[in-house]
Amino acid sequence: MKILVLADCESKSLYEYFTLEKLAGVELILACGDLKQSYLDFFASMTSAPVLYVMGNHDDCWDPKAPCGCICIEDDIFVYKGVRILGLGGSMRYKPGPHQYTEREMKQRVAKLW
Repeated sequence: MKILVLADCESKSLYEYFTLEKLAGVELILACGDLKQSYLDFFASMTSAPVLYVMGNHDDCWDPKAPCGCICIEDDIFVYKGVRILGLGGSMRYKPGPHQYTEREMKQRVAKLW
């Protein structure tokens, strides 16, 4: 299975200089946080591959509704073609703010999904 993984930095090659050939064969897109909603919306509209996402430690000003056509897998297990994907976004807590977790908090998130 060909998976496109996106995180943190928006690729000009994929976005501003987009051609359909660049997504040829991609069956699944995983967005691992710290990306603009409009960036994810773009990929959801340009391909038939599901776009799954989790929140990044800098995603504190998102609209609460999911990006158009994308699937939030935060604190969930998503199964795609027999592959289980655990959605645990965020980072280790290094300052006050959303989507940052202590070791204990992260273990609790995992335990809930076990």
